[in-house]
Amino acid sequence: MVEQSTLNELVRIAGRENVLTSKVSLNTYMYDASLVYGQPEVVVYVQNAQQIAAILKLASSKKIPVTPRGGGTCLSGGAVPQRGGIVMVMTRMNRILEIDPENRVAVVEPGVTNMELQKAVAPYGLVYMPDPASQKVSTMGGNLGENSGGMRGIKYGLTRDHIIGMELVLSSGEIVQIGGKLEPIAQELNLNALLIGSEGNLGIVTKIICKLTPAPRANRTMLAIYKTLEDAGTSVSAIIARGIIPCTLELMDNKIINAVEDWLHIGLPVDAGAILLIEVDGWDAGLDRQAQQIMQICRENGATDVKLAQNARERDNLWTARRMAIGAIGRLAPNYDMEDATVPRTKLPEILKEVNRLSQEYNVPIGMLAHAGDGNLHPLVLFDERNKEEMERVEKVRAALFRKALDLGGTLSGEHGIGLAKLEFMRWAFNPEELQFLRRERLAFDPSEILNAGKTVPDTDTAA
Repeated sequence: MVEQSTLNELVRIAGRENVLTSKVSLNTYMYDASLVYGQPEVVVYVQNAQQIAAILKLASSKKIPVTPRGGGTCLSGGAVPQRGGIVMVMTRMNRILEIDPENRVAVVEPGVTNMELQKAVAPYGLVYMPDPASQKVSTMGGNLGENSGGMRGIKYGLTRDHIIGMELVLSSGEIVQIGGKLEPIAQELNLNALLIGSEGNLGIVTKIICKLTPAPRANRTMLAIYKTLEDAGTSVSAIIARGIIPCTLELMDNKIINAVEDWLHIGLPVDAGAILLIEVDGWDAGLDRQAQQIMQICRENGATDVKLAQNARERDNLWTARRMAIGAIGRLAPNYDMEDATVPRTKLPEILKEVNRLSQEYNVPIGMLAHAGDGNLHPLVLFDERNKEEMERVEKVRAALFRKALDLGGTLSGEHGIGLAKLEFMRWAFNPEELQFLRRERLAFDPSEILNAGKTVPDTDTAA
């Protein structure tokens, strides 16, 4: 319970205008992009590490839960308070502090959006490679917390591969520096790897040191058209098996194709069962040969047609279609739930077939997006949350999907995190001893367990 004396202290630390307690304000911060809800007791906008440190010292002394929040685009309930307390909004910490083109790094605050960073480094001929579809609004702090990926993940990796240092505030209020402008050397304890993807459970990040990459000189973009999802999935494995690593390898099914085309009218093949959007990049020499190899592999594995984008407009249309897919599918139903299971690439045809079966068995429409090159599925389950019986069927679909992914050697998440939405499934993915270990890891950083309380790792009777 946040008492009046605590509210007074929060006002002293952050300023009266940055401490919100009205019903409207609290309701505004009780949800993110997931289906999870939870109301805070107070919302605080923070502007620097010193304010965060003072608030965490106060919260730790009174055992008040603190939920850090960026743009609110989280798809697993990670930005939603489960146990009331304080929602700490980071969006006003939105400065790009440094761009160092010689060392190919940038230093940003957590409230900077992914796209703001991309635009800032582009004039230097550099790229920050992680590119989640929500990059216009998702913040770098949230990308770090969830280890976000994006369409370029197959070739360039996820957020963990492009963050080399950070400033972190622990629940005790200590401000610590992790890593730096040099990537960790072999003898150094690499805490970056531990903290990236920790979903705000271990500390609150206040500065991020990002590794930048020279922009590719050229690219070739292809559209492969299939009658079935399974054929598209088979092509993905076949491309990688030939030793070709595209920079993007994305899958869209018929439902997604039609939703996008009805909205954007850019000429997508509405009769296709599925399409693959494929791009190779690098030096111009050799890209035509790679593209021709990929197109031939797609034809050998069931593609009815394969097209090469002939100009920048055609390429931009294809990637606009992919980036706008989630918005397009939102026009088809009052609600959707975008899942995030990941399977080995060779298991893609099997999991795609299972998703179709679940859709028919439970009479629930499902559109399929996937970072197919990573085996990272984003099925969009369509429904109306006002229909209780339909919601029960949706929950059965979710459970069956994650069970199948785990049975195929996959994981519960590729980039959206566990949060609250998948907490119940963690006992399927890990045995009790493993969960105890994960809990002890958390306790080492946050003994009072106030940071993003009740998420990611289920409570265990003997973990403490």
